[in-house]
Amino acid sequence: MGEEATKTIQTRLHIASGERSWLHDAGLASREIFNDTICLKQQGYNRTEIQKEVDRDDFLRNNKCAVVGKALQTWDSYQSLKDWWEEQDDPDGGKPTPPSTDKLGAYPLVMAHTEGYRLTVNDDTNRVHVRISPKPYKKVKGHLRGEPDAMDELRDAITSDDVDVGQAELLYRDGVYYLHVTVTCEFDVPEPDTADTLVGVDINERNVALTALDRETMRTKGTLVLDYGRVKQERQRYHTITIRCQEHGKTSIHQKLGDKEERFTEWVLHRLSRAVVEFATRFSNPVIVFEDMSGIRDQIKYGSYMNRRLHKLPFHKFEKFVSYKATWREIPTDTVDAYYNSKTCSCCGERGSRQGRRFRCTNDECDVAQDHADRNASVNIAWREKVKLDGNDTNYRTHKTQPQVRLVRLSGSGRVSRPTSSRSLAEQGVLAHG
Repeated sequence: MGEEATKTIQTRLHIASGERSWLHDAGLASREIFNDTICLKQQGYNRTEIQKEVDRDDFLRNNKCAVVGKALQTWDSYQSLKDWWEEQDDPDGGKPTPPSTDKLGAYPLVMAHTEGYRLTVNDDTNRVHVRISPKPYKKVKGHLRGEPDAMDELRDAITSDDVDVGQAELLYRDGVYYLHVTVTCEFDVPEPDTADTLVGVDINERNVALTALDRETMRTKGTLVLDYGRVKQERQRYHTITIRCQEHGKTSIHQKLGDKEERFTEWVLHRLSRAVVEFATRFSNPVIVFEDMSGIRDQIKYGSYMNRRLHKLPFHKFEKFVSYKATWREIPTDTVDAYYNSKTCSCCGERGSRQGRRFRCTNDECDVAQDHADRNASVNIAWREKVKLDGNDTNYRTHKTQPQVRLVRLSGSGRVSRPTSSRSLAEQGVLAHG
């Protein structure tokens, strides 16, 4: 049975006919609908009642239903976070605030394919043409541009019967309109026990460590550590700004800063997850293995400062991003136990000690004196997948040291310099003899 995966293809809109003001007005109308939806939800209205209340003549009904649905998803996310906060014995960081209902400015115009917008491929020019209906009886037409690989995927989705083109969001940023299109496809993802390469993934608040082991010989094919410490720095910076503004009664800035922090974090996680999947595709028939992090938030009790840092780590979101990208490449994922992976020697299996990023093995007979703690953990994760799949939990170590670790830091994403591609990042961890 196939497994469905959905991805978002980001494109730029180039308008050929129609008024840009129609798109701007539709974005403002979307904002009003979003704000009204949250207000009505707070008053106890259900979805059907909300759709009746926010109905308007200058907005397509299908687009209205899509915006209401996105607003309700935002409300459900807030409720989930609030429920988790209320269950904590010593909650820190302040009670989660509901979505803002007084924000101004345009909101993304959410549209269903063939109703709010339509995509076609011109056979002569190979361009992807788009028609958007921001208002009743008003059409904006143009074509889309983007990365070559992304545009190829979008063309395949439009022309293929096996891929469904779903909702799209129209966003305006820095004078440019962007159209983010979702596409869904079904894939035949193999079972983990058919894998020939085990790719262990260890994630903490600063690094993502990867190690690929040959399942038969357990020889190391590649190893890579991706440093994303800038997320930690940015989160601390936003937290400090928010606390200071709240102390001076400037509570309205909280939502704005929270949106910026979330967008930045998701951008980094998408880059990391792409690099992980690219790394796995370098090897034959891989399986990507994570630690089972379920219940970890309940186990972390280090005081308010450390709890805030560790509870906000995006473990689940990162694993989700990797999993759907891996599904798109027909690569299976799996999980193993998370206990003492970074404190167990990947060479001899003895318990060692960890200080920061450095692991030291206390076994005098072991060939490992020290190793990068996160890379050591990723090797153990791959080992545990070997035990899980083959059912042999005795004497499974090779007693061989690992190759020198390769540490790669993600480059900036500003307009001045283009960030290093995920493919290039992944290639740096593949051993020459692998």
